Amino acid sequence: MFVVSLYIMIFSRNFILISLVCSNLLLGEQVLSKPISENTSTPPEIIFQILASEIALLSGNIPSAALTYLDVASKTKDIGAAKRATELALAIGDNETALKGATIWLTVDKTDVSARETVKVLLLVTEKYDQLMQILAAERETFRGKGNVESFYNELSVLVNQTKNVKKGLEIFENISKKDQTLPNVMYSRAMLYYRNGDSQKMEEILRNLVNLKPDHAQALNALGYSMADANNNLKEAQRLIKAALRFAPQDPHIIDSMGWINFRLGNLELAKKWLEKAYDSQPDAEISAHYGEVLWALSKREFALKIFSSGFKKKSE
Repeated sequence: MFVVSLYIMIFSRNFILISLVCSNLLLGEQVLSKPISENTSTPPEIIFQILASEIALLSGNIPSAALTYLDVASKTKDIGAAKRATELALAIGDNETALKGATIWLTVDKTDVSARETVKVLLLVTEKYDQLMQILAAERETFRGKGNVESFYNELSVLVNQTKNVKKGLEIFENISKKDQTLPNVMYSRAMLYYRNGDSQKMEEILRNLVNLKPDHAQALNALGYSMADANNNLKEAQRLIKAALRFAPQDPHIIDSMGWINFRLGNLELAKKWLEKAYDSQPDAEISAHYGEVLWALSKREFALKIFSSGFKKKSE
């Protein structure tokens, strides 16, 4: 028995990647909290259902196995069976069944962080927004009571950014954060969500307020400067903002990337190449690769540029 991280692509109206961290949950493992032979109180019909599920799995009938484990979990409130039902349902993209299994799992152990996170993501995927916001509102107050509400909003930002329904993600964040929209991390998350939603003007407004409130906020300075550089607007101000961000976070690859990109926009190709090469060496993700490749292409280093573009495409596909 050991902890595994299971990365599953959930197929619904939107493609959403969730990370489900499960303990003691492997295909072929014992499901009940104790081995069946030691669980003397387990009714024979439950044992039969578990055996039938395993036979179904061996024959490749995952939907049947998932439903049977869900039934076992409903009757016994066994965490192992609930986790197994959740895992199997996720494997076949049956989000409704997965949610039912995860809900039983959380009901039995309300302190299990993995259960809670799984339920929240599945409520988001299945568009049960009212239920999700009830959970989030309660969590917010729990975190507030512990004096750690900033951590809650960091987690909320990660959650809502997983949905392709950007408008709904923004709506959820705005609704939950109404009382706390002067907190720096809430301001930054709101700005990025507005940017994803196509509202650059609102993003700029929030970021300028944030920089006025907290002049050393490197990510806000960088986001504001980069958005200008990317739109090819106010390039001198963009350069000033990005330079300021770099002073506060000189090793941040995304800020280094922004320095390269603003120099590209200003026509300083060799300087742009220098900065983007440094960013790429530090973190060769899809966006940095795209910027680096474009500068190399402009410098007529096209064979090398194609290799960088290819590398970035692979990173984006992973």
